[in-house]
Amino acid sequence: MQQDYDSSASGYLTDSFEGISRQFTDVEILNTSEVNVVAKAKRYGRWWLLKGLCKEVAGEAGYQQRLRKELEVLMLLQHPGVVTAVGFEEVDELGWCIVMDYVDGMTLKEWLRHKSSSQQKRRVVLELCETVGYVHSKGIVHRDLKPENIIVTNNGSNVKLIDFGLADTDSYTVLKQPAGTAKYMSPEQAQTAVADVRNDIYSIGVMLKQMNLGLRYHYIINRCIKPIDKRYQNIGSLMNDIKREPLLIKQLLIICTILLLVGLSVWTGIQRNELRKIYSKVENSKQQQEEVEITLNKLNDSLRKVTSAHHQLKDEQIRKTAERQKVEDAIVRGKAEIDKAMKNTGIKQHFDTLSDFAYFRPEILSKISDGAMASNQYTDRIRDDFTQSEMGEIENALSVHYGKIQEQLVKQYNSMKEAYDKKIMQGN
Repeated sequence: MQQDYDSSASGYLTDSFEGISRQFTDVEILNTSEVNVVAKAKRYGRWWLLKGLCKEVAGEAGYQQRLRKELEVLMLLQHPGVVTAVGFEEVDELGWCIVMDYVDGMTLKEWLRHKSSSQQKRRVVLELCETVGYVHSKGIVHRDLKPENIIVTNNGSNVKLIDFGLADTDSYTVLKQPAGTAKYMSPEQAQTAVADVRNDIYSIGVMLKQMNLGLRYHYIINRCIKPIDKRYQNIGSLMNDIKREPLLIKQLLIICTILLLVGLSVWTGIQRNELRKIYSKVENSKQQQEEVEITLNKLNDSLRKVTSAHHQLKDEQIRKTAERQKVEDAIVRGKAEIDKAMKNTGIKQHFDTLSDFAYFRPEILSKISDGAMASNQYTDRIRDDFTQSEMGEIENALSVHYGKIQEQLVKQYNSMKEAYDKKIMQGN
């Protein structure tokens, strides 16, 4: 139902109230280069990231176009792994800046200095590839992938891709020129201005080499940095090889075990033949016959033990695979229940169909906890079917899934609220 809105209330909106200012305060310069200046600042009680031009180049049209182009690229991207841009504003002492969410974390270069397990590194690599794949799906090539442009968040160690200043797509006809960071830039990228997703794949290969993931990743790394026609042709192929790598190791172990058993069987067969020859030569000697039989029995016992061990190994692998699949299926079902609960709240539908924020129904936000309730009810229902460790993994996965949904809703709310507040201020 349409709500009446008293425009006189807008008179209470001032530059600051209750310690919260709509102006940027506490501006702190984080980084400067020959072209850009990056700072963080507070507004409405939270931190934001500001990216503008250095004073030396702020008046040049080419660099102004480049900054606006970066804003346009960021506005096309809505993904948990990409820093979110919310607008373009003129800020005191900084001039015109792209306004982005501030990401609390450290660069991948800093993160790698800490001791991280191979499993943690592999998860970061997969998140990076998934994010770059999303960017490529929008027809955009980053062209400056390097550890300094990848943030690993302090909360959850999730990947955030930043700095799209050199990003390009066929949709743009301006600022076409070779660009990138020499250490991570593919050879062809230094020669041509044509953007190609394989440029980013080369950069990922260089970073994988620096992450010390082990000998088993050498094939993947080498294929990433091959000449462009022999390189991975898309991120999907690269991700498939990374995901398949642990399975290949298991398969290799199984093959080695089988070869060992076959070799042992062949060796045992040879020994049997030799012993039979001996047995035929000394068949008149009862004592020697008994010794031969004892040796044969020992060999047969050894073969049976090896065969039994092989079957046990195979059964254990089957059991672990089934347990793993059971956990993954439980996570999928849990996510579906959360999604269903959140859909039933009608929050997202309310946001998507809201023509004016003045008609926003605040009480609908109280339903945002329905997703958490659905998650808790689901985990309580299945708890007896899993070990404590498995439940921890399931609960963590569902918590991350719900957190991302909640984060998107909060961002959508803040964006709409900010736009509405600006509209009210302009109306005054």
